[in-house]
Amino acid sequence: MRKAAAIFLLLILSFNIIGYRAWFYFAEKKADRHMEALLDKDQYDERDLVTLTIPMNMPYQLDRDRFERTNGEVIMNGRLLKYVKRKVVDGNLILLCLPDAKKMQLKKAVTEFGNSVNGLASSSANKKLPADPLKTTFSGEYVPAPDQIGIVPPSLPGLRWAHRPFAPLPEAWIAFPGKPPENLA
Repeated sequence: MRKAAAIFLLLILSFNIIGYRAWFYFAEKKADRHMEALLDKDQYDERDLVTLTIPMNMPYQLDRDRFERTNGEVIMNGRLLKYVKRKVVDGNLILLCLPDAKKMQLKKAVTEFGNSVNGLASSSANKKLPADPLKTTFSGEYVPAPDQIGIVPPSLPGLRWAHRPFAPLPEAWIAFPGKPPENLA
């Protein structure tokens, strides 16, 4: 009985350490294959496409009059966009991209699962911040009251520090007796 319980707990531990990452990795790859198959068959709504225009500073680029299918992805403004088509016109690369909601859900799920397993807060919107974080962090005896803090202008004539004796600073220029060396190397 103890052996079975130990094996069960080790399996749970190994899943928490690396298993969920592998599961989410394979789920993302499956979602990528499914999305690529839909894009290859042109099974998407044209109204969902997002156009990205990128200037290209490459001489002698050939302009293409029609779009060609391309693969890839980019994260822009927190959204994952899959490349669908591209063309080059007047020195600009024009990309038509489609938002990949399934992969974004998987990325969000892996982050939330990792945070919950490790005991971290999943989002700051759900947490209520204390009214004054300074009061909750430090004890009252270490935080000086505002009336105890004073600012003294440094240019007052006759200003003396009672607790520190006056010590003049040495001059910045120090005379060197003799000639400098000929070669420093």
